[in-house]
Amino acid sequence: MNLLSPTVLGAAGICASPALYQTLVTGGVPLEVAMTRYLVALVLAWAAISLVAALVGEPPAPAARSTDPGDPAPVPDVERPPGVPAE
Repeated sequence: MNLLSPTVLGAAGICASPALYQTLVTGGVPLEVAMTRYLVALVLAWAAISLVAALVGEPPAPAARSTDPGDPAPVPDVERPPGVPAE
């Protein structure tokens, strides 16, 4: 996951929103403290989202379909184990 992706930036903004609100609206928190909290939240959100993305993985590719709807599905060639008679 990219560190500057909108998902990571948004998640960090949500996590640091109390400090950002107090900085921008009420002025109760210094700007340096709010930016430090945002940067820490950014790294934590990036790590968490990257971990989830690694656990979930890529979606599987769709199976190739034949163009003729009347064709039956292909049957894979499977060897019979020893001792099993052929049908």
